[in-house]
Amino acid sequence: MNFMRPFFAIACLAAWMPAATVFAQNASRQERAAARAAAAESRAARRAVADEERAKNGDTPLERWNRMTPEERRRALARMPPERRRELHQKLRQFRSLPPAQRQQLRERYRAFRQLPPEQQSHARELFRQFNALPQDRRSMVRREYERLRSMSGPERGAHINSEAFRSRFTPVEQQMLQDLARTFGRSP
Repeated sequence: MNFMRPFFAIACLAAWMPAATVFAQNASRQERAAARAAAAESRAARRAVADEERAKNGDTPLERWNRMTPEERRRALARMPPERRRELHQKLRQFRSLPPAQRQQLRERYRAFRQLPPEQQSHARELFRQFNALPQDRRSMVRREYERLRSMSGPERGAHINSEAFRSRFTPVEQQMLQDLARTFGRSP
């Protein structure tokens, strides 16, 4: 029976070691997960502060891009996927080809967008996605109507939106999109 005790002790120790290793690994995983969460929270806080600072300064992404050194731009482009890089180059070319008045108008619209609360920014992004999903000919028509609505006072806009002419020219989806865009970005009544 005495020979069983050391055997039993070794067996218990052998059984306990994998369990201890699992517990240690689990604790280590939890520590790493907590460290990752803390780092992500820290990055989010830094981004929020930077976004807030940019909003105060009224910086647009283009203005930040223009302030970057060539080396900073190269590094930023290197981190982007190729499709996003091509898209950025195309948008920069389009922006630079605009007349100064239109460029200023875009800057002002961007600043107005940045002043919106986060939930309204989300809604506006969805409206922009819907707008961009329209066929080109409808997009042009909706864009012209949006500009027309923006130039109207609140009561004029309401009367126009409720007119038969407005309803006959636009689909229900386009009507709602125009109303939402005018409400979000139109002038105050």
